[in-house]
Amino acid sequence: MVEVIRQRSSFIAETRYDRQTETLEIEFTDGATFRYDGVPRSTYTAFITSPSRGRAFHMLIKPRFEGEQV
Repeated sequence: MVEVIRQRSSFIAETRYDRQTETLEIEFTDGATFRYDGVPRSTYTAFITSPSRGRAFHMLIKPRFEGEQV
């Protein structure tokens, strides 16, 4: 099952997370979309529940997971 969340962020437009494959896709407000593999559910939950998704992305996702543009 893929969870899709439209973001209210000046940096991130939408996130898609597949629990089975632990794949996170982030669509940025500039239109670019990146896929991050192996993102644990706990990291994803911390990311989407953060008051600042942009800050959370730079702290939780970007330094720990290699992104591939899709």
